[in-house]
Amino acid sequence: MTTVAFVCLGNICRSPMAEAIMRQRLNERGITDINVVSRGTGDWNLGQPPHEGTQRILNEHGIPFDGMISELLTPQDNFDYIIAMDQSNVDNIKRINPNLTGQLFKLLEFSDMAETDVPDPYYTNNFEGVYNMIQSSCDRLIDYIVKDRKEQ
Repeated sequence: MTTVAFVCLGNICRSPMAEAIMRQRLNERGITDINVVSRGTGDWNLGQPPHEGTQRILNEHGIPFDGMISELLTPQDNFDYIIAMDQSNVDNIKRINPNLTGQLFKLLEFSDMAETDVPDPYYTNNFEGVYNMIQSSCDRLIDYIVKDRKEQ
């Protein structure tokens, strides 16, 4: 089983949105051997469900997020792919786990957008824009993982 963790700051906006979208896209493509989770680098929201803005946008697009709660990235976590939402998340991930064994990327590396960081809608309230950024990157991320596993 291949493991993927999406990581943002508080694990209530961007990373759970990415987790839910990725699960949906994998399901639509019939891929069952990739396990997706999300984590945060800060502990402010532990145990909380996704932000109401994230819930609203996922509901609008018919994407389930049942049972998702905020969890913290720990030094013991071991994922095949760690997908950060922005550069500060990358820096925090490296600080939390300086001995990463999985591959670390920023999500928008799998996008044709000019932006390199997914902005935090907790501060911008642009949940629709963040949804579009994440959604447009997930298929390319899946393609990368499928190809990468074949080459290993």
